[in-house]
Amino acid sequence: MNPNHQFKVVSYRTLDHDHRHVLSLLYLPIIGTEAFGLYQTLYALIERSHLRSPQYPHAFLYDVLNVNGKQFLDARQKLEACGLLESYQQEDDYLYELFLPLHADLFIKDSPFAPYLLKQIGQQRFDDLIEHFKIKRPQLANYDMISVTFDEIFTPAYDKITTRSTYVAPKRKDVTINHSFSVELLLDSLPNHLTHPTTKTKRVKERLSQMAYIYALDEEHMHQLILSSLNPDTSINFAELIKQCQKEYQEKPKNQYTRKTSGYDLDYFKATHPKNIVEDLTGMHVPAADLKIIERILAESEMKLEVINVLVAYVLKELDNQFPVFNYFEKVIAEWKRSSIDSAEDAIEHIKKRKQKRTERKKQTTYRKQKTLPKDVEVDWFDDYLKEKQEE
Repeated sequence: MNPNHQFKVVSYRTLDHDHRHVLSLLYLPIIGTEAFGLYQTLYALIERSHLRSPQYPHAFLYDVLNVNGKQFLDARQKLEACGLLESYQQEDDYLYELFLPLHADLFIKDSPFAPYLLKQIGQQRFDDLIEHFKIKRPQLANYDMISVTFDEIFTPAYDKITTRSTYVAPKRKDVTINHSFSVELLLDSLPNHLTHPTTKTKRVKERLSQMAYIYALDEEHMHQLILSSLNPDTSINFAELIKQCQKEYQEKPKNQYTRKTSGYDLDYFKATHPKNIVEDLTGMHVPAADLKIIERILAESEMKLEVINVLVAYVLKELDNQFPVFNYFEKVIAEWKRSSIDSAEDAIEHIKKRKQKRTERKKQTTYRKQKTLPKDVEVDWFDDYLKEKQEE
């Protein structure tokens, strides 16, 4: 590479302590010291207030890292292969976009990297590193929760704060669901002696509301199902509640749906529930087993609904409207999290880039056998949608 060619660095996330631990202990043995040093240096060049760097010549990196052009390119490509960096070129200018490493749990359990780490450092060292990231959780069964809620301590504040600034974590846009279910009414209907303190937390309220919508249940039905799904300490046993909801759902009359063939735009993904995505794509009543998978994705993925919507639509398109098991979704979720996908726009752009890369690879003549990390799944989907976007 010409050392006089200019580059800039951008990122939309910042490294924290846990990310640096994962990089140093899990990624480093795989990517090597030069790639590790390049990643850290590129992140150091980013200005915190803008999440982008000034423009530098590549000679700056060569001098700082004490590498030549070939060593730099090898290090850069290792970062690209591991999903830590995306590189773009416009004539003699380069743009490097940095991505966060996986969390330790995803790296060890769900990523393709763990076998490479094991091969590199051996079983004994691998076990030592795994032990380093294990968390010993306290046993809370014999404790009573005594924490107070926000409204028990703080009185309402009516002054609005107005700001036009953009921050690292933009305000999340939630899906609007036309559902008359009142989780507050439901919880108020439960006897006090059967209401565990955790039942009224925000997370539990959100999950109960989601389940009521997914399984088409009203407050009265949810009331009965919750009472039959309580643990001995009166907390909700969600595994049992899901079983009860499935059973109730299966006994309901089945509705007919019209298969949706157009209108898959960003507004649709941002304003629709995953359950309706499946109904629109397939034109069929969603089986209870599939709803359980949707509910599990909502509960465990920690992804925004709009991203989950694109995920569900993507997988259904790829598998010709066949709904796979949860593990299939889990692999795609792990890959998307590694790429820091945080919105429907991010998800669609990610798929579009992967599609373009695959098309370009097919056009190139391969002169040697290349070793690649396992891919999530093929990404030939939404052809009509992407084509329309390119023509806009």
